[in-house]
Amino acid sequence: TVEYDIEEAELSEFLNTWLASLSRDERILFMRRYFNGEAVNKLAKDYGISPGKMAQRMYRLRLSLKLSLEKEGYSL
Repeated sequence: TVEYDIEEAELSEFLNTWLASLSRDERILFMRRYFNGEAVNKLAKDYGISPGKMAQRMYRLRLSLKLSLEKEGYSL
C-alpha cells in the first residue's frame, strides 16, 4: 500500500541518518555485523579485541539504535 511504502521510506531515511551519525569505525562495524552477517568472533579478531568486548560494542550500537528509534516514535 501507499502508507506502507511511505513508512518504509521514512524508516530507511531514519536508518541512513542514524548510520551517518556514527563514527566511521562504528558504521563499518555495524554494517559488517548486521548487513554482511559477519560473526562477532571474526570481527573481534580483525579489531584485535576479545569476543566479549566486541559483543559489548555491538550491544551499545544496538542500544543506540533502539533509543534513537524510540525517540522518533518507533515502537519495538
